[in-house]
Amino acid sequence: MLSRLPILTRALARALARALAFGGLAAAALFAAVPAQAQADDEPFARFEDPICPGVVGLRRDAAEIMVSRIRANVEELGLRLAPDGDCKANLLVAVLADGGDFLTEMRRNNAWLFAEMSRQESRALMAEPGPARAFLRVRTRSRDGIPVPRRENLTDLSQTTMWMAHSKIYTATRNDILSALVLFDREAMAGLTVVQLADYATMRSLTRTLPDVPELRQDSILALFEGVPVRPTELSAFDHAYLGGLYEGMPNLPATTRIARLEAATGRDIFVE
Repeated sequence: MLSRLPILTRALARALARALAFGGLAAAALFAAVPAQAQADDEPFARFEDPICPGVVGLRRDAAEIMVSRIRANVEELGLRLAPDGDCKANLLVAVLADGGDFLTEMRRNNAWLFAEMSRQESRALMAEPGPARAFLRVRTRSRDGIPVPRRENLTDLSQTTMWMAHSKIYTATRNDILSALVLFDREAMAGLTVVQLADYATMRSLTRTLPDVPELRQDSILALFEGVPVRPTELSAFDHAYLGGLYEGMPNLPATTRIARLEAATGRDIFVE
């Protein structure tokens, strides 16, 4: 069980904001901690392509080390790339603090540009997120080959990139990469939970921007940890492993409709509301 946790100080909050600004942790174009309906267009689902480096703030050192080890084990089991242990900048950060909602409000007030890549709908959903856990993901559009696509700065100059590519109905010219993920836990809600439960929840929230939106499915997932179910999940479920495995299988620039079909085949379930 978790013991008493230290308070996130203003200095630490400022450090988090600075880290976000340099892309080392998590920021802007969110796939928030809220369930999202399947995309209406065929934009590829966001996922990590860079080596993953977990980090933790707000826990005692021994608990933080256990959490980092658990997240690394989850990532390794999925076959994703890991940055060298102990010698990397965190791009998957878990923070335990007094109030995650207040922290995000202060971040948006003092560093509004971090939210610039998010749609208005995504920003509102993030700020209105109920409950004691939130996820803030920075997502960047890159070319099929991983070249960043410049962000549009005005109403006349469209963002564009160039590459050698024949027209294809199988994959798209761009992909959506999760650059970093920040998972925020409210301290008071951690009572009675194990480090493993929190680490597995953070893993699920960090590795995907598109959560199942069928309530029955969420009850079979670590996502139910804070949703008032009679028996809280103890770890990533078989559904979670199948879902993440289906998300990270194959090329990152598959159209959303193709990815949904693969996810539903991998899990054997209808995942998204039509």
